[in-house]
Amino acid sequence: MMKILVNTEQFTQGDPIFNPLVERGYEVIVNETHRLPTEEQLIVMVSDENVVATIAGGEPYTEKVFNHSKGLKIVARWGVGYDKVDITAAAKHGIPVAMAFGCNHESVAEFAFSMATSLACNLINYNQLVKNKVWTFEDFHHGLWNHTAGVIGFGRIGRAMAERCLGAKMQVLVCDPLADKAQVEELGAKLVSFEELLEKSDLVSVHAPNTPETKHMISTRQFELMKSSAILINTSRGPLIDEEALYNALVDKQIFAAGLDVFEVEPLPLHSKLRELNNVILTPHVSGMDKNARKLVTKRCIDNILSYLDGDMSSIQPYVVNSQLLEEM
Repeated sequence: MMKILVNTEQFTQGDPIFNPLVERGYEVIVNETHRLPTEEQLIVMVSDENVVATIAGGEPYTEKVFNHSKGLKIVARWGVGYDKVDITAAAKHGIPVAMAFGCNHESVAEFAFSMATSLACNLINYNQLVKNKVWTFEDFHHGLWNHTAGVIGFGRIGRAMAERCLGAKMQVLVCDPLADKAQVEELGAKLVSFEELLEKSDLVSVHAPNTPETKHMISTRQFELMKSSAILINTSRGPLIDEEALYNALVDKQIFAAGLDVFEVEPLPLHSKLRELNNVILTPHVSGMDKNARKLVTKRCIDNILSYLDGDMSSIQPYVVNSQLLEEM
């Protein structure tokens, strides 16, 4: 029987959400360890010639993994980032890598905005005070309305974040070298340089891809440009933020607070100094995992797999990042 591996961390064996695959005669094997497979573990998995597809989390699909794959025909990413997949190696082995574009951007944007609101309104501290049987006024909180939001990246997630900030009566600045100025202005935002965004924003929300060019795009120099009242949110990819520089900026009060759902190393190391701080919210890379996204992203992964295995290239083409493979088939 042909097998499909579900390597993400949030499902259990027998979950009915995978019934469309089971009904087509595939054996669905779900990772129930709550940890992503390592490269070595993944090599063992794909060495099984009956494994024809994977629903991938953030496990490393390296050239070595593809070299050991025997029956693998498609990798369907549960999400929209593919920085953990060697696209060149996948193409070399004739394996398309399909994304779930357009399925979880609202979830990520809502999570990012909720982080920002929690920090700006001091909700976590106020909640703890009352639970500790303290009823007192400490200071006026920052709030978000009538302030400026800076959105780095204007893809689906960045745009959804900008819409939320505008709805909260914030002025919105956007930085994205690929953004269409007319589309940004039509939304009610303003396209600016990276430096201007950092200097003027009370909220900086990062929604850029993880590339060699964006690694540590916010580090010591960038924190020096930011307001002391600024809140930094990152729900995109951990390497975009220099965590050592962030820690220093938070301790030295160069910025007010930060909310991180992603980290340079995941899971976040136990010795990370960020865990010591009270002006930071840390969450375990879950911003794209609300119940709506669970349904939509999983359905897209299933549809991508079935479409490809059925030979329906036109249906899957918009979701494949190495789509030149489809043209050659």
